[in-house]
Amino acid sequence: MAWRRSAVRIYRALLFAYPAEFRHEYGSEMVQLFEDRLQSEPALRVWLDTLPDVASSALKEHLHILAAGLVYGARMIRKSPAFTLVALFAMALGIGATTAVFSLINAVLIRSLPYGDPERLVYIWTPNPRFKEIPLEMAPSHPDFYAWQNNQSFSDLTMFSPGSFRMLDGGQVQRISGAEVAGNFFSTLRARPLLGRAIEPEDDRPGHQHVVVISDVLWRSRFSSAPNVLGNTLHLNREIYTIVGVMPPKFRYPGRADFPDSGDATDLWIPAALAPVQKSDFNAGGDGVTIGRLKPGVSVKQAQAEMSGIEARIDPIIHPAEWRGWVALVRPFIDTAIGPVRPLLWLLMGAVSLVLLIACSNVANLLLARAAGRVHEMGVRTALGAERVRLVRQMLTEALVLALGGGMLGILIAYAALRVVLRVQPGNIPRLDETSLDARVLLFTVGASLLTGLGFGLLPALAASRVNLNSLLKQGGNKGVAGTSNSLRNGLIVTQVALSVILLAGAGLLIRSYLKVQSVDTGFAPSTLTMNLTMDEGYETPQKLDHYFRSLIGQVKQLPGVEHAGLVSALPLSHRESISKVEIKGHTVKKDQMVDDRAATTAYFESMGIQLLEGRFFADEAPHDHPAEMMVSQSFAKLYFPRETVIGQQFRSGDQWHTIVGVVADVRHSSLEESPRPTVYSPFMQRPDNHSYLTVRSTGAPDQLISSIAKIVRGLDPTIAPQHPGTMRQLMSEATSARRFQTVALSVFAAVAVFLALVGLYGLMAYAVKQRTAEIGIRIALGAPAARVLALIVGKGLALVTAGLVFGLAGTLALTRLGASWLYGVSPADPLTLIAVPLLILTVALVACLIPAWKATRIDPVTALCYD
Repeated sequence: MAWRRSAVRIYRALLFAYPAEFRHEYGSEMVQLFEDRLQSEPALRVWLDTLPDVASSALKEHLHILAAGLVYGARMIRKSPAFTLVALFAMALGIGATTAVFSLINAVLIRSLPYGDPERLVYIWTPNPRFKEIPLEMAPSHPDFYAWQNNQSFSDLTMFSPGSFRMLDGGQVQRISGAEVAGNFFSTLRARPLLGRAIEPEDDRPGHQHVVVISDVLWRSRFSSAPNVLGNTLHLNREIYTIVGVMPPKFRYPGRADFPDSGDATDLWIPAALAPVQKSDFNAGGDGVTIGRLKPGVSVKQAQAEMSGIEARIDPIIHPAEWRGWVALVRPFIDTAIGPVRPLLWLLMGAVSLVLLIACSNVANLLLARAAGRVHEMGVRTALGAERVRLVRQMLTEALVLALGGGMLGILIAYAALRVVLRVQPGNIPRLDETSLDARVLLFTVGASLLTGLGFGLLPALAASRVNLNSLLKQGGNKGVAGTSNSLRNGLIVTQVALSVILLAGAGLLIRSYLKVQSVDTGFAPSTLTMNLTMDEGYETPQKLDHYFRSLIGQVKQLPGVEHAGLVSALPLSHRESISKVEIKGHTVKKDQMVDDRAATTAYFESMGIQLLEGRFFADEAPHDHPAEMMVSQSFAKLYFPRETVIGQQFRSGDQWHTIVGVVADVRHSSLEESPRPTVYSPFMQRPDNHSYLTVRSTGAPDQLISSIAKIVRGLDPTIAPQHPGTMRQLMSEATSARRFQTVALSVFAAVAVFLALVGLYGLMAYAVKQRTAEIGIRIALGAPAARVLALIVGKGLALVTAGLVFGLAGTLALTRLGASWLYGVSPADPLTLIAVPLLILTVALVACLIPAWKATRIDPVTALCYD
């Protein structure tokens, strides 16, 4: 019957689920049995019995063959220990490096943030296009924030201000990173405490704000994880706060990766509790970072349109005329948090992928060379009836064994690499400290191992299984017959060299950029000792600050070895900025210009090694009500007075006119890679700042001096604790940490790539010498000099390297132009790099070729003629 024939055809198709050898041996009998059952039993019962049987038995047969193949493959690999060690080492390096980088990407980009629906969170900034010096990420003023409350786009708007607090603990003062937050801060982020409750709107009122939520880290370090911590108190900034909650370990927002002037991570949160005047008066000062949670169905674009309209409407109402022009800028929370580091991580992933490709091609080359020696084995198995599919599967199984072994070793390498990365991290990558080899990373490693095993094993397997029995029998089963083409192995070497050139050139360009950054003229002395001094509400008047700072400077100058001690309101590379609007007298075109604004003592310039170029220093003792003598930077003088005498010129800042009495050298303030901006300096004692920096030039050891200054600070006021003590060299190192991190990482990958490529080149040359032993012996017997034999082998190797260099340099020129933004002071087609990289590759390639070439010159002609 027709339905019976159709059923048999379907069953024959199902038999393809079995291995080929099983199907060929038992297939016809199984089909016959199936037909017999259809004639004697109901079709439904036959299918209900057959389908589960096919599924289970086919899987068992495949597992049985796989197990046998793994045992055989392991035995074959064990017979070649040198080959196995080299292959495992190459795969372990490639997979280990890839796993380490993926674990970073997993922690930073993939793993979800510890907030509810973070995709719906946005930042709202208020830049002012009128003033280019104001950054896009300008936090809105308090009046802006409260004027935004009536909107249709957000279910919640919250605000916070990161900072630090002095915590009095057993008579000792400790600086703790914290934040003042609005009452709906935690509910907007949908972050729930581990213990107790979060800060609530009822707490965010003057007189009710003495509650604090602490981090898990502070709970463990200060209270030893006591479960009854709720209700305990903390002495913060001369006030007592009651602990009402403890946050989970992963919640420490905000941190330095979010805002550079924050601490490494936040350890406590208190209510902002703003007074009515702070909420409504722009001149009352104060601002806070604003976060909004979009309503369901509202896009960022829609929210941007609404907030732009609201800000345009309120700008002339709440802002003074001279400061109008503010706009609202809505930016996704996730993109803002990880956007700046995403290119870096993808750069590392791209680089490590090239390393993995080189490792795979290296192992593929080793397998091709090994397969050439197994032609006799494959021929015998083919003659005995083994199908090509079986041979390919066996070779792939051996490749998978190598890959899985390399993957296990790679996990150990990745673990060690991550420990190093966490020690040298640049500090601006969010959640990098959460990097770990979790289940997702391990699953990635297994998948990468299997894919690479299939990738580098397929070509050797196909080549080794392509056996010409007639040719093999004519040569008497000679084991030395090559069953694979040399062109494939040569092509793999060319590919390895090309990829190595791309990585090495990229690393070279980054190294050159890093050296350029390190060599810039910073304008200050790296050896200067600095520390931050933040005063509290006890110093609310200029007179109290004046008295404290004069006492401090007077005592610090008495310390042994101290030459100069000064004060400044904003230290270079400290992430603290201060800008002001100036009007240049007699320069109507230059009206309303923004410049950097610093308050400093005369000794600040001397302690920092900032040179006086023209005029004189201002007088530190100028009265508070006296129009200030000001100093300006060299860039200020060049911008506003390019062809005029600077000394004696006047400009207005605020309501006063100031006279320029001196010009000092430029200082790189915000970044070592940014050109110095125009800067004005006023006498520090005329407007002492609660947040100031002490700078000291000394001949003594910094550590001893820091301890002595700390004793002086505590002696003047036990509630004041100096922060971030160290030298300017340390700040320079921190400022270049991100560039150093990417440079070192790419350089390590490039070194590994070059090493793997040269190991592959050495292996190919060694195999070529072995393959041509008889030919070389004949040449030597006929009188060929050693130099000619040496040139024969070395020439072939260098020809392959030269081809790889050509392709590699072409790829470098194409890719480095795409990454030009990573470079500083260096062209993507930097001649020095593009000359040095080929020379380096050729030099080490020459060494890799000389060793097997030298061995070739030592071949005994008699032994060679008897070879095989």
